[in-house]
Amino acid sequence: MPYPTQMNSTEPVETDRKTPSALDYYAEGIARGKEGRHDEALTLFTLALAVNPSLASAWAGRGFALGKLGRFQEEIDCCDQALCLDPASLDAWNYKAFALGKLGRLEEKIACCDRALALDPENASAWNNKGVALGMLGRYEAEIRCCDRALQLRSRYISAWVNKGYALGKLKRYEEEISCYDRALKIYPFYFSALHNRGIALINQKNYRDALDTLDCALAINPLHPQALYRKGLALSKLGLHDEAILCLRQALSNDPTIADAWVVLSNSCFALGRLEESAHAFDQAYYIDAHDVREGVVKGLSLFKAKKFEEGLHCFSEVMGILRR
Repeated sequence: MPYPTQMNSTEPVETDRKTPSALDYYAEGIARGKEGRHDEALTLFTLALAVNPSLASAWAGRGFALGKLGRFQEEIDCCDQALCLDPASLDAWNYKAFALGKLGRLEEKIACCDRALALDPENASAWNNKGVALGMLGRYEAEIRCCDRALQLRSRYISAWVNKGYALGKLKRYEEEISCYDRALKIYPFYFSALHNRGIALINQKNYRDALDTLDCALAINPLHPQALYRKGLALSKLGLHDEAILCLRQALSNDPTIADAWVVLSNSCFALGRLEESAHAFDQAYYIDAHDVREGVVKGLSLFKAKKFEEGLHCFSEVMGILRR
């Protein structure tokens, strides 16, 4: 999702050019943000608001920068300030929706997307954002419909192609899923998420050799990505290449020791090679992570039910059941 590109026409115009104006700081903040220099962008948006606290687009820009820095509640607070000044700010509604999703507040995210779409039914970002939230609630057919609408509006919308593919994969429609990732990769061949998800889809098809090729392309972009390393280790294990699988899985777990599935596959590969003590240790690690995740999931699900967020609560318990089935 990009930084805002222009101010709303209702925002004040400044004429004093003796010192940098709020609009000067704002424009420079946009430029720094587009370069990925989000700390600097945040400073510049803050300076713009020190000069003119009524500049709604600067509040939205400041929120976006905070979100890029992982400060999602502060992003929401900034978007709320922007919306107090300009309730028709599509950027603020979309950024707030994104931040709410990162905090797991999915029903609120959908409500924000609906507010954006009430203002502009052809806002592709809002359709894509809404689809992501629906998918996180397990409503994959609805996610696909939202992604399709986004893609009708922007046929080269890479993230919508990837999100549609992910939803199709959850429905086990793997050929269609891979086709979506291929569309995304035609637009940009180095899009990590498309490559990573394509590798997972090929594993689900039991096409392990092709999965390795795709995952190697993903790892050429991000060599330390723990989930991609885990999936490569899984594919190697499925091919009986247990020594290589163990090396890959240990690297994944050194980067993220909380991947319970990686511990399970590591245990299986060690067992296949007769390394029984290592296998038992890996299994124990998976068990402890699963037990912790089940406890957290049950507590979270009950809290959501008490807050009358029934759809999110049911999704939470569904995830717990997935862990228990493993």
